[in-house]
Formats: sequence, structure tokens, C-alpha cells
Amino acid sequence: MATNLDDPDRGSFLLELLYLAGWQVKVRQDERARIRATRADVELEVTGTSLDEAAGIVFARAMRSSHLNDRLESD
Repeated sequence: MATNLDDPDRGSFLLELLYLAGWQVKVRQDERARIRATRADVELEVTGTSLDEAAGIVFARAMRSSHLNDRLESD
């Protein structure tokens, strides 16, 4: 998933951040962009009208799931 940051067609920077944070990211683009991200026991699947929209949604959900897991583990 990691791609050259200088390449304008590299995809979404948010997806690269997820990859670097340990998420396994799979992208499928047909008429709509579909992204599946998994890490540990968390699995997210998002569909958007564009890659950027789907990446923003999956990134926000991934960050929320990380905070929730951190809180549950500290209890």
C-alpha cells in the first residue's frame, strides 16, 4: 500500500497513514470506491462516491475505533 509520496496519482494520503499505523488496507474502485481496513479485531468497510470521500470516512472511523479500544483496555 505504501506508494511514492511525490506521485500525484498515488491515492489517498489518509490511506497511507492508516497503513503506517498498522492497518491492512484494501481498495477497490468500480463505480464507487470501496475500502476495507483491518487491524487486530477491528474490521471496517466503507463505500464512497470517490476515493477521497471513502478514505476520509474510513480514516475517521479507524481513529475512533483506536480511541475506544484504548479506553476499554485501560479499564
